[in-house]
This record gives sequence, structure tokens and C-alpha cells, in this order.
Amino acid sequence: MNLSAKKLELHYYFNDSSHSMNALIRNHCEAEFLAIAIEIAKELNFSIQLESEAYREGGLKEIWKVIGKNGVQVSLLISVIAIVTSRIPMGDPELADLQKQNLRLSIEEKKLRIQKLKTELKIEDVSEKTVREVAAALETNLKIVTRKSNFYKKLNHYNKIDKIGFSALDQNNAPVENERMVLRRNFKNFIIHSHNLPPIVIEEALIEIVAPVLKEGRYKWKGVYNKEPISFSMNDKDFNADVLDEIISFKHGTTIECVLLIHQKLDETGELQITGHSVSTVIRKIDGGEEFETLQGKRYKFNKNQVDSQADLFA
Repeated sequence: MNLSAKKLELHYYFNDSSHSMNALIRNHCEAEFLAIAIEIAKELNFSIQLESEAYREGGLKEIWKVIGKNGVQVSLLISVIAIVTSRIPMGDPELADLQKQNLRLSIEEKKLRIQKLKTELKIEDVSEKTVREVAAALETNLKIVTRKSNFYKKLNHYNKIDKIGFSALDQNNAPVENERMVLRRNFKNFIIHSHNLPPIVIEEALIEIVAPVLKEGRYKWKGVYNKEPISFSMNDKDFNADVLDEIISFKHGTTIECVLLIHQKLDETGELQITGHSVSTVIRKIDGGEEFETLQGKRYKFNKNQVDSQADLFA
């Protein structure tokens, strides 16, 4: 790969002959783009600074000088940023699908790709294949995904933008590789429409009941899970009915073994937030030395064993 890149250019192409754009939109896009660049540098463990240069016309061009420990790192970082911000997602951009991709591309595999990159950096012989592999690994980083969504959502709502381009420049602002273009019609492919993630499922969670709900309504139960107080929705209808009919009672120390769902979403910066807890199935109730297994708990365990047996058979 070309190792002479020193600067990164973001080029807004307009559908008229002007050389200006809405300042708030430009500032918002710049903030999101820089957040992507900083997150990529963090993932690669590169210490860099970005210095903004004067804007240039031709639509409107923003240029950042990238300052790092060595020129090879700088050139590599610029190439990876250009790929990550411009490559159109092949599949569904929704977070549930991206999270599955994250699971398929294990943390260990990501580490190996980045380690391979660092090995090539030492001998200043970084292959294009390695750069693409590292970029692909970073594209499922949920912070980067969220920031890209914010960036393209803002552009998509600004009708003046026809397309955008990403370029690596040398010290004299000459391109060192072909500009990477994203046409307006493809902006929507980067946009996430829901920030909710699939819930984390804890199959044998033990919750000590502090305050059950003893009347109908959308009230939250209170309990202690992993030594932390939580509020949760009781979505096991059979268990709820038995509580309301006083078939099931509670006393100090009563604990339930259950399927606990921890609901989560990403905020606007890509940070993970816990939004709530719910119990889908109560497997058994424990009062001191006494245990009571629910019918739905028996059904749940039977179905789980069936699924596990089929998985073992195919394995």
C-alpha cells in the first residue's frame, strides 16, 4: 500500500454550483467523522492528533493533517478510516444483525488481524489485504456503526449534498490513492433505524424477591440479582396468575430461579445502556430448604434439553 499519506480529506459534493453548506450540519458531520477516526485509532492503539486545515472549494473540502508517531502508522490509519467510512454495508444495517456479525468475528480473531497488521508495520510492508481485513473487523464495532449512522443520517436529510468523497493526501495535498465515493442513494444503507439491541438472556438467574407485585397492573417487581438491586417486569403469565390467586406466596428470602432478560440499547455515541430487566419464565421458587418447580419451568427445561440434544447430534 502507498505509505505517503499525511492528510485525510472529506469532500462534500453539491448539486448546485455553490461552495458553502449549513454550518450546523457541517459541524455535526465533522464531529461524527472525527469520532469515527478517534475510535479506529483507539482500536489500533495508535496515538494520533488531528489538525484541521483551511477549507477548500470544489463543493466543499475539509482536510485534517494526521500527526502520529511514524509515517507508516499515519498512512495506514488514513487508509483504514477511508475504507471504514465509505464501504457500503452489504447486509442489514440494523444492530441485531451487526451484533451477530460481531459474534461470528470473535474478539480473538480481531486481535489476530490487528496483530498481523502491527507485525507488517514493523517491517513497513503492509499489504492491501491486511488493511481490508482490519477495516472489515472494525466495521462491526458498534461505536463506529452508530457514529456512521449519525453521519449519514444528517447528510441524508440535507438535500444539497449529492455525494461525498474520502481521500488520502500527501503533504502537498495531492491524492495518493483514488477517492472513495458514496453516492446519495447509498446514504440510507448506513442508517440504523433502531438503537435497541437483542436482550442478554440469563437462563438460570437467581433473584431474591424484595417486593412482589400482588395486584394487576403494569407494576415492576423488585429484587436482588448478583448482589445488586433491580426492578423487573414479570412476564410469566402463569406465575403472575398464581401469585394473584394466592397459590404462590412469599416470605423473607424467597428466591426465584428464572430466565432473566437484560434489555439494552446504544445511545447516540454508541455507548451501551441497560434499559430494563424482565423475567420471561419462572423455573422454580425457593424458600429456604423448600423448592417448588413450576409447570412452565418443567416445559422450559424439557424444550431446552431437546434443543441441546439436537445441537449435539448435528455437532
